[in-house]
Amino acid sequence: MAITKTRHEAATERIRQGIMNGEYQPGQRLKQQGLAHQFGCSVIPIREALHQLAAEGFVVLDPQKGARVADLNSKRLEEMYEVRIRLEGWAAALAAKRMTREAGARIRTILEKMDRPDISVSEWLTLNWEFHDSLYACTGQEFLRKLISNLRLTLESYLRLDLAKVHSYDAGRREHRRIFHACLRGDAKAAKRYTAAHLRRVGQGIVAYLHRYGK
Repeated sequence: MAITKTRHEAATERIRQGIMNGEYQPGQRLKQQGLAHQFGCSVIPIREALHQLAAEGFVVLDPQKGARVADLNSKRLEEMYEVRIRLEGWAAALAAKRMTREAGARIRTILEKMDRPDISVSEWLTLNWEFHDSLYACTGQEFLRKLISNLRLTLESYLRLDLAKVHSYDAGRREHRRIFHACLRGDAKAAKRYTAAHLRRVGQGIVAYLHRYGK
């Protein structure tokens, strides 16, 4: 029997997706009554959704002004990327030790799709996550994989900024293949090093952009 989502879960997902795709901009107020009207529900599931999204880092709750979309902030981003580098570097090292031939073939197909010259930002972000998550699936560590996934969701708006304002796809393509080939040959140290370098480059680029605008 299929399990349907509660109104709270559905509202959480819709608001989260709206933040990630730019429908709700950093700093924008999220009015409970307006969202309830938009989603066709009472304010109770909206209130619950906003509290959950605040716990995830997508929303800031102010007792006086209500909820707003979390601002892009360089200090917060630096902290999050330090955690991401450690978690994903470890995961890449484990993947290099455990990757199967079948997993390697799937990941190679993802990289080939990312080579398309007409790829859109949304397509790149989806395939980018498929690449990294497929690597981390090789670890057999589902708790680690879930931690990485949750952190990546919180970083979605920053990743869109990276593609729109900071970098092209070319560096990402090169770095992904470097990580992949290290995993293919079972070189855990190289996979960890290349993953850390890849994430550090992306994080530092976005931080530099935010600094220019005083964030």
